[in-house]
Amino acid sequence: MTVNNYHFFMFILKMHLKYLSFNDILLCTDKKRRGDLMLAIYLSMLETNEEKNQFEQLYIKYKQDMYAVAYGILKNKEDAEDAVHQSFLKIADNFSKVSQIPCHELKAYIVIICRNTAINIYRQNQNRAKHSTELFETEIVDESYFEKQNYDELLLAIKQLPQMYKDVIYLYFLQEFSAKETASQLEISPELVRQRALRAKKMLKDILERSNRNE
Repeated sequence: MTVNNYHFFMFILKMHLKYLSFNDILLCTDKKRRGDLMLAIYLSMLETNEEKNQFEQLYIKYKQDMYAVAYGILKNKEDAEDAVHQSFLKIADNFSKVSQIPCHELKAYIVIICRNTAINIYRQNQNRAKHSTELFETEIVDESYFEKQNYDELLLAIKQLPQMYKDVIYLYFLQEFSAKETASQLEISPELVRQRALRAKKMLKDILERSNRNE
């Protein structure tokens, strides 16, 4: 495809983007062209050439890793591709924030997004009920408590948390996403993000205190 034809294709695609479903893309049997179509969709969501270039590099670097994560959960090619597609849409939609994540932390963020998207698709396919709302913890743990802790011990305690709490810790506290932004990435409500954050802090405190008692 020549440069002029490519730009014309991008223009036409952007004009008709709202009519193009993922199923339409899947009907394209040419794997490379299907990939080009998907990438064009994501790029059309970005404003500047710098963002487009950054996103394209991210897409090329991580798409296979994302597919492996999604397929490991869904065990189905089409569902795994759908999970990757939805994940890239989320990343593109929130790219102003994503582009600020340090390179050495970016893969962890992308894996979290893709894994949670795949899990949600799995639940939908199995017609499982959504997670019930978790109860508020009565004890509010002040964040200054953790500032006084040994970094290595705190990191070890975080690793002992269930995955859904580690995801909230990473996005809500370490990456400083808002509750609304974190909720959007994990596909849960902002209220549930705040509840998990409270529960995660309480669990971390309990783990650290048990560790200190055992020393």
